Amino acid sequence: MNGTIATILTIVLLVISAKAQNPPETDDPDASRGNPKSPDGAYEWVVRADTSIRYELIDHSNRQKIITVSAYYPDVDSANIRYARASGFFWNQDGTIVALDELNRRRAGRLYFFTLRSGNVHEILSENIVPIPATADEGRVVVDPGWISPTRIRVRLALKARSGDTTSRYYIIDFSDPDRPLVQSTP
Repeated sequence: MNGTIATILTIVLLVISAKAQNPPETDDPDASRGNPKSPDGAYEWVVRADTSIRYELIDHSNRQKIITVSAYYPDVDSANIRYARASGFFWNQDGTIVALDELNRRRAGRLYFFTLRSGNVHEILSENIVPIPATADEGRVVVDPGWISPTRIRVRLALKARSGDTTSRYYIIDFSDPDRPLVQSTP
């Protein structure tokens, strides 16, 4: 019985992983991941690159931007624009939480979470939920593989030690209480 449950969980994680690859499993490593549109079509992320590169969340009911986030690499040049367009937008199934995962460029870029309730948007930086250890030379939290339930998302902390060794640690972030997300380490 336990073997059957473990097999089913492994298959579920593989299916989720195939959908949310970071980077995607396509011939184009710069392809966007996830979906910029919310499940109900009410919101959409747009990459802007006029005076600086930024991500804007647009409310389709009035075509107004409701939040703007500067890209990690904001200078307008072709490489930075390409990386910004390759970001991932991962919505939970009811469209109340979205993860904006900039392309993981050698542990650079950021992972943001946004909760949307009653027309209000609240931003949460991943490093405020999953802190980067002080012993790390570099660290970056990425969506890997993505939402595993309506309120729970699995992420990976990619670390580079001062010695040059790299490791990954996996966590599940539970947004059952969006104001106080809980973090659980996973094997």
